[in-house]
Amino acid sequence: MQTQKDEIRRLLLLVARDEFLKNGVKRTSMKTIADKSGVAVGNIYNYYKGKDDLLKAVLAPLFKVCRDYRAMNLDVTYTTLDLFRYEVYYEIMRQQVASFVKPYRKELRLLIFETAGTSLEGCFSQWLEGFFQDGQRYIARMKQLHPSITADVSPHFVRILCELWSGLIKTIVVNEEISEDGLNKIISNYVRFGIGGWKSLMGVE
Repeated sequence: MQTQKDEIRRLLLLVARDEFLKNGVKRTSMKTIADKSGVAVGNIYNYYKGKDDLLKAVLAPLFKVCRDYRAMNLDVTYTTLDLFRYEVYYEIMRQQVASFVKPYRKELRLLIFETAGTSLEGCFSQWLEGFFQDGQRYIARMKQLHPSITADVSPHFVRILCELWSGLIKTIVVNEEISEDGLNKIISNYVRFGIGGWKSLMGVE
């Protein structure tokens, strides 16, 4: 019995995701989800509280990846000066950015452009604020660990860097025609620019 319930829950989630990505959240009705899943509208509410709850479930994997991404940014991997000296760190960072952006292009587009009027409206802006706070903590942590570096980085400039990150994501999710090679090039350029920029800003020898 529980297996059947789990299967229905997964089915509803798959149908909702497909409809949200194809038609947007506003233009997707619970009736449409019911019709395409073969589950009665009234029965859907035994699994999800409503469309908003379905949306949060659809985007849950993206939110987990974002949490992991942010945690990694303050991990010991990135708080060593070796980050700016050895090519292996470039590859670690490139793979980190790629694992966040590439598999979740559709979900990111959904979050950024299709959540108006839902409980997730403004969530992407909140993410950017979180990234800004992470940047401030990163600078402080690096200065604590490596007193010789410069920590006099304008918080306004850190916000500009967050907007650059935002622009990278929006460019990738809006321009679906960007090829795999093109996507890899964008990510590679972004990571190279970031490593070189931070090295210069903090005066790492």
